Amino acid sequence: MPKLSLCMIVKNEEKFLAGCLESVKNIVDEIIIVDTGSTDKTIEIANSYNAKVYHFEWKNDFSLARNESIKHATGDWILILDADERLNPGQEMKIKKYLNLNFDGLYVRIISTDKNGELYVTEYPRLFRKIDGVKFERKIHEQISSSILKLGGKLAKTDITITHLGYSQDDETMRKKYERNLRILLEELEENPDDAHTFYHIGITKTLIGEQEEGIKYLKKAISIPREKSNINDSLRAFIYNIFGNYEFKRGNSSQALNWFTESIKLAPVQVSSYYHGGLVHLKDSNFILAKNFFEKALKNLHSILKGKPSDLTIEAFIEPGDIHFKLAICYFKLGNYHKLNENLAEILPNEKLYEAFLNFLVEEYKEGNKNVTQVIKYISKLKPSFHVFKILSGIYQVEGELENAVESLRNALKFKDDDEIRYNLGTCLAGLKRFDESIKVLVDFLNRRNSPFFESALKVLVLSYIGEGNFYDALSCYKLILERNPEDEAIKLRVHSIAQKLANPH
Repeated sequence: MPKLSLCMIVKNEEKFLAGCLESVKNIVDEIIIVDTGSTDKTIEIANSYNAKVYHFEWKNDFSLARNESIKHATGDWILILDADERLNPGQEMKIKKYLNLNFDGLYVRIISTDKNGELYVTEYPRLFRKIDGVKFERKIHEQISSSILKLGGKLAKTDITITHLGYSQDDETMRKKYERNLRILLEELEENPDDAHTFYHIGITKTLIGEQEEGIKYLKKAISIPREKSNINDSLRAFIYNIFGNYEFKRGNSSQALNWFTESIKLAPVQVSSYYHGGLVHLKDSNFILAKNFFEKALKNLHSILKGKPSDLTIEAFIEPGDIHFKLAICYFKLGNYHKLNENLAEILPNEKLYEAFLNFLVEEYKEGNKNVTQVIKYISKLKPSFHVFKILSGIYQVEGELENAVESLRNALKFKDDDEIRYNLGTCLAGLKRFDESIKVLVDFLNRRNSPFFESALKVLVLSYIGEGNFYDALSCYKLILERNPEDEAIKLRVHSIAQKLANPH
């Protein structure tokens, strides 16, 4: 088995370092840590894992520090990690397998989560043979691949995965990190004014700090450099096209957005992003057939990637399969293809968030006059009964004047939650059906719910139900309760007086 060295550069990483080292302690043969000036417990933590710690003066150049770390490695292979990264569980056998293959550098999948919980999957060569002459290049966003290729080495993609936690930190921490990166990138641009990769990273960083217009300008400079002089490959170029596509979509330029997504697909056909976001453009423009086609392709590619097929994109925003099924369900509903709709519903209903979102979509469709909604909601109520679905269904039945069906749905809703609005509506529907005794049983609870926003409305229906049953005594009691809250209500005063007179003179 080839010997594996972990090489890291750190500074004040007491928050993350232990978690990183814990994830690799049973896989690597040695831990090399180059510290660039820590003042916290970083060194103490490193020593607790028997790391070989070296001190190195920070010179505003990540490659210099990286190369210092690999200089001290004694292994046959080197694994590069940052403190805010963790090798995911179950990777040991994968690594053993790949280190015995005839490659010199291995791409791994890095899964990052931002502060909003969004996932991004990137691929970088983080495993490589220790070979004389192989070194990191660039002051920031340093790369090893160019060096390996210059020496005639071979690179391969793998399904090894690393989790990156760094983008989920607080805004202030991230702002300082981006500002530091931008300073180094601008220094590098002065030294290499025609470097496409630097333009690209400046563009991304500008976007991340909220300077989107400036970011787009730098990204356009990155792709304007002729291909024969550019160090941006098709995979990264396709990712940039996706950024342009989303930028134009947000500005309402559908045709331009689709053009960029199409160009991205030409360069990187095995991807999810362009198809998914292209589908969103068509969906917004009510081109449901085209939207459906794009979403189906996105889903097909996503399943392939999840099964291990590499994406053609360097960076891919991870899109949950359920999100794509949700969009497909909308398309098939609008197209009237209920067989396909039901297939996609089966995928999204287990997800509470998507389940609620699709019900809300159907409510909006009903408000716009789409009568097909009722049958779909009835179908959903059988597949996944819930308070929400019965509340919606009862509302539709009430609007349509189908009080018997409304009563059934309201009773079903109450089985999930004793809700004042549902109870009030149920009592009202029962009174409308002249089932006064049932209405009274439902509404009498409001006598103990005086803080309910439905208290007075419920009591007014309760009065009508008592009168319908000929129970003027309890009707009078209810009116008096209402009058206590509205002592100046002349209409209620008249009704109280009328019922009181009736009780005093029953004949």
